[in-house]
Amino acid sequence: MKMPSTVAHGAILILALSSAAPVTAQARADSPAAKLIDRLLTGGPRWASVGTFDVAGVKLGMTPEETRAALKAGGFTPQATDPTQGSWASVVSRRVAERIPGKVDESKVPMFTRAGGPQGEQVEVWYTATPEGARATSVEYTMPANRMERAAFVASVSAKYGRPTAEDPVHGLYCTRGESGCVTYGNRVLPHLLTESSYSVHSIKLMEGMRYGDELKARTAAAVETAAPRNAKASF
Repeated sequence: MKMPSTVAHGAILILALSSAAPVTAQARADSPAAKLIDRLLTGGPRWASVGTFDVAGVKLGMTPEETRAALKAGGFTPQATDPTQGSWASVVSRRVAERIPGKVDESKVPMFTRAGGPQGEQVEVWYTATPEGARATSVEYTMPANRMERAAFVASVSAKYGRPTAEDPVHGLYCTRGESGCVTYGNRVLPHLLTESSYSVHSIKLMEGMRYGDELKARTAAAVETAAPRNAKASF
């Protein structure tokens, strides 16, 4: 896929900003440079409502039960059982026990669901243990390239998700509005979707950004501090 000149200029501009001196890289959101970037990215359907996207029927935030139901509805066959990980309550209790010895919660929640499709496709959904239970935070779909022509795959992606925020000859990247690191392919803080069509595989990966993980870490730390505050008095 050839990158349109406007997008190419935008990518060059953003890359230039990201490598410039700190005073330039920290331009205000209402600065001329920031406004130009936003105008380039919003001149067409550039930002994406990634939070509403699904891959094989699975959306970010789904429970394992919702995930399995969505996969089955789409013609995929999930494995009989899912591997497990410690629940959020278990994680918190273990950290509390490091401060105040006590009983540890041993409860488990699903870690990931893997499913196969009728055309050799594979879908893998990874869950994060949250206070509300396990929730889907990564959905990856893969298909062997020898099962579908590249042009057909790219056309199908565009038909479902629209025009990507950024692209190169192999990848398409869809970013949520406000994502400052989208075009540079660096770490992203908001939900995003990455497609790839190489000589061996076609893939689509829907992911939560780093902000999700950071917020969960903060909630976990707060719960640990509430249960076992670091307020001990000197006893020596």
